[in-house]
Amino acid sequence: MKKIIGLVIILIGLALPTFAQPDNAVVETVDGKKYYVHIVEQGNTLYGIQQLYKTNVETLLAENKGLSADLTVGQKIFIPIKVTDDAHYNKHVVAEGETLYGISKKYKCSVPDLKALNPSLTDGISPGQEIFVPKTGSGAAQVGEVIQSDPIVKDTVEDPEPKYTVSYTDSIVEHTVLKHETLYSIAKRYMVSTDTIMALNDMRSIRIKKGDILKIPVKNVNYEVIEKDLTELVSPPDTSEFIYKATEFKESYSVALMLPLMLSKNDREMGRPLKLNQVREMYPTTKIAFDFYQGFLLAADSLSNAGLSVDIYVYDTKRDTSTIGKIFDQPEFATMDLVVGPLYPRTIKYTAILCAEKQIRIVLPFNSDADVLYQNPYVYKGVASNMTLLDGTIDYIIENHKHHNIIIVKPRSASDLALYERARERFNQKIKGQIGAYNVSIVETGAGSSSGRDLNTILKKDTTNIFIIPSTNLTFVSSAMSSLNKVCNMNPYSKNLNIIAFGLEDWNKFNDLDIKYRNRTKQHYASYRFLNYDSEQGVKFIHAFRGHYGTDPNVYSSQGFDYGMYFLSALHLYGTNFDLSIAQHQMKLTQNEFNFRIVQDGSGRENQRVCIVKYDNYKLVQVK
Repeated sequence: MKKIIGLVIILIGLALPTFAQPDNAVVETVDGKKYYVHIVEQGNTLYGIQQLYKTNVETLLAENKGLSADLTVGQKIFIPIKVTDDAHYNKHVVAEGETLYGISKKYKCSVPDLKALNPSLTDGISPGQEIFVPKTGSGAAQVGEVIQSDPIVKDTVEDPEPKYTVSYTDSIVEHTVLKHETLYSIAKRYMVSTDTIMALNDMRSIRIKKGDILKIPVKNVNYEVIEKDLTELVSPPDTSEFIYKATEFKESYSVALMLPLMLSKNDREMGRPLKLNQVREMYPTTKIAFDFYQGFLLAADSLSNAGLSVDIYVYDTKRDTSTIGKIFDQPEFATMDLVVGPLYPRTIKYTAILCAEKQIRIVLPFNSDADVLYQNPYVYKGVASNMTLLDGTIDYIIENHKHHNIIIVKPRSASDLALYERARERFNQKIKGQIGAYNVSIVETGAGSSSGRDLNTILKKDTTNIFIIPSTNLTFVSSAMSSLNKVCNMNPYSKNLNIIAFGLEDWNKFNDLDIKYRNRTKQHYASYRFLNYDSEQGVKFIHAFRGHYGTDPNVYSSQGFDYGMYFLSALHLYGTNFDLSIAQHQMKLTQNEFNFRIVQDGSGRENQRVCIVKYDNYKLVQVK
């Protein structure tokens, strides 16, 4: 018999305030840098926000990943505060014997944070030198300021911030960077991820130089090192001695569905008076969470016919780690078998740590940082990282386009350069020995002038030209795609000239990216999913969803259905410890194919599935 427990609502936490002007705006500290936080209100535009905070659109786009002109009420926008603003930054005079590390600990930031605030620090510091430092607590910070890396947003007076250290049973070696070495090549040498090295060394970019000393974790050496000071993070539990327990088959399983239903905000949204011709709609986050919830429950209902018995507890997590902490104190978590969710990055990290402490497996169906997997074997990350997707892109290009002219466009931002290096290194390594390859190594170029003439000079008129643009920056991507469009305009009579742009799925969030450019260049991108309602599984799902809810599903409903079918069936077939069988667990789903693999010993699993999608006459088509 199938058992589904209805919605459990926990009304805990604070509503986010909104402010009309920066003097009263909330200030948050992120990685040592201070930001005004603007909560979008009805009628706000990017132009108006830049005027209000005396900044520019380029800065807003650079500091807010995925931001576009299409603003949503309640959306959070970060506006950087200038280091010359003495309300939020101090000047520190370097004393004899002081180091950057010591100063960073004093002001509760990292060495890369100080270097970001003081570009001149690349050559070190000297006594008497003045440098900018962030103001910290004890009255210096603005009232109401939030340190974003704090584990819990509290609704009472803050307790003194605890200090944590992490103990590693695997050894940590110190590597001195050699000339010509890159972060990617070092990671490859030691068989660890670049994300792991960056997290262990408090790095905010992939830039390294000769002589830098990096801490590298090396597996299976049994001594303890206590060096890493993580004062701004929740200390993860020690899972280095993780041993798979014997699986347990239960008459009924318990599953927690943790979603930001934002019920209080949705009530306010639904209670607003309507204007003429206006349609009442759910609060956007509530809509996403509710659609996922509907799909997940439909999967549970379908599996009940196969004998699955499950209690599903549904919690409104909001965007508040304090709420999540109180949820985990509920008595049902003593026997919880699986957690699914939540959605926002801060709540994801905090929930994953709590799951590790209670030894509960957690499934992350929404995008999350790769570091959530580190040293936490209980995590299943369903959304493949951009690094994984880019690897799949390069493999596809070599398999299908090695006989064409392959060009990679170098981006400008530090985060994009990691993708660029990964793609370049992988291509140059895998192209070796390939018979019939057009390039012995990838052709590297910058975006060049906006006219497109620089890109035009490296085209080959006798073959297809593949342009790889490894960037998630709207400004850079728009400029590069516009230049490629102009290149096409320069060659109207070149019958054999063909241009294909390879990008990232993140581009689908860019409403300002001209769809004509994407179609004209037959833009391809890698994804971990593809929704085809015309497929056999898609048609079955639509009919079932309509019959159950009387409406059509969307991508979030389908996502909820797929995750429910996959993981609830894994519980039913393999019991509480389904880890050992998950690699062989395959089933037909509506838009996902899961291929979970351990990223490194002692860490969690990431979905490694990659499919390639392209634009074909303004329609998205799966080609692999």
